[in-house]
Amino acid sequence: MEKKAKIAFIMEEYRLVDEGFRAQLAAGLLRFFSYKGDVTAEALISWADHDLEQLYNMMSGMRLTRLYVPDVIDKYAGMESGQLPSRISFGAFAETERPVEEPRIHRQYGSYEVPFAIRCLYELEAELGRDMERDLGLTWQRYDRRYPSTPPDFIPFASSGADGIHYCFVTDFGAVTNLEVAYIAKVSPMDFGSEIRVVARNLNDFLRILCTDLSILHHGSEELSPALQKLKAVFGLTEVADLKEYMRDLREEREQAICIHTQDTVGVISLSGSPHQPAAAEPLPQNWEDRHALQAYLADASAEAKLAFVREAQFLKKLTDRRVYRLCKRVLKELGLYHELYNLAEIVE
Repeated sequence: MEKKAKIAFIMEEYRLVDEGFRAQLAAGLLRFFSYKGDVTAEALISWADHDLEQLYNMMSGMRLTRLYVPDVIDKYAGMESGQLPSRISFGAFAETERPVEEPRIHRQYGSYEVPFAIRCLYELEAELGRDMERDLGLTWQRYDRRYPSTPPDFIPFASSGADGIHYCFVTDFGAVTNLEVAYIAKVSPMDFGSEIRVVARNLNDFLRILCTDLSILHHGSEELSPALQKLKAVFGLTEVADLKEYMRDLREEREQAICIHTQDTVGVISLSGSPHQPAAAEPLPQNWEDRHALQAYLADASAEAKLAFVREAQFLKKLTDRRVYRLCKRVLKELGLYHELYNLAEIVE
């Protein structure tokens, strides 16, 4: 089929997409094709043939679903696990078959802009080469690489290169509007039971801590490494006077921001801006085997409590239970957190 015919078909199907599904479709286009903006025939003309073919195939699957299997996802979600096939393989966008492609740069950022400071770090890395990695102990992560312990609302941006340790922006499920002021968390996949720890108030503080910690390795008047000197000069960094005090203040500050605590220590902040725990948030479930109890809990829970449920399910390794996993997906979909939904699917499916 010629390119113009494919575009005409895509646009015909796109016009039939339910308004409630447009946000999820937009998130899928951003994730799989790095495309932001309206879907128009004029925009699709500039797409690479490979990407257009994948979008055409997705739309073809959606057409099959629309014509022959109405509400297939909801119907399957309500069935008992013993009745389910291992895979639904035709029709639904991005929740069944995802395109196989080369990793897309910055896919982990979703709708967020890559912070200016991160781009500056890329430039420093290009200038200093291996010296930066050797002296700072980090590489800057341009591609999305997630582990089962990486929360779906975390954006990885740096890696230590050992034991899967990586550093992430904490978006608090989209509540953060500017990544320059997002908390920074360390994810240590091999540190079982304490995989996640908030380590800085923001990226600038993270770099300050990095310089402070590395400076301890230098004694007396010994000159700092060129990479460390350059990093401090470019960002105008000052060392943290007292790291223990900083970390204590950081923990207290995060504690005040959290309205529901979770065992991963990250917690959930109030989406309304109130520092108090929402009235609808009951203690998190203890019996993860009782599907009906879990459904009842989520039916009456606040948005914050539902997000705490997702955090707990991941931390406690309950996502291998397909019933729990489907409930988590339903929560994220219900709250319009489609990028986080894809992130969760990335580590489970």
